Amino acid sequence: MKKKKYNYYKLNVGFFPDIVKLCFDDKVFQQILKDHDVTLKASALDCGIAETHLIGDGKDAIIILVFDMSLVNDNLSELVDTITHEVSHAVDHLAEHIGESDNFVNETRAYLSGHLAGQIFKICMHEKEKYARKTNRKILGKKGQRVGGPDVQVDQHSLGGAGSDSILKQPSTPSGIENGNWIPEPKTDPSV
Repeated sequence: MKKKKYNYYKLNVGFFPDIVKLCFDDKVFQQILKDHDVTLKASALDCGIAETHLIGDGKDAIIILVFDMSLVNDNLSELVDTITHEVSHAVDHLAEHIGESDNFVNETRAYLSGHLAGQIFKICMHEKEKYARKTNRKILGKKGQRVGGPDVQVDQHSLGGAGSDSILKQPSTPSGIENGNWIPEPKTDPSV
């Protein structure tokens, strides 16, 4: 039996209900809704860089965090601020879902928030790199075009091409990753 491939992440929330998902666009947001048999008409990223949604009630609910990586710039403090903001909403929604009347307080909130923020930061950095590579390939591909056709020499030597040091080694899948994506280890140059 073939295992289904997911285009989103399932975040590890420890011993709390396993309902927190992370994605990066409305198309995947819609896929999460479909995968969880949600018929509610909702959309993601109508405005802003990120959103957190609690969908469902009672024992059937999901919490979906959505980040628009096209709006994430190189200012890491802004990314950390955005992640922290959305994690706060996610923790509130999780407390609401399990019926925690006073919300999570003190150490429970602190540890859960830190745990979620760490996962999201690593995944966002990986997704930011993927988005940058994809954008660079489009830009470099357009630079190699001219009226008479592609400039083969420019295309062969573009920064987006594969080089001898471009093969990433895949570590074991980190805990909490549902779609089989992995976060690459930093490249090391053995000649150094």
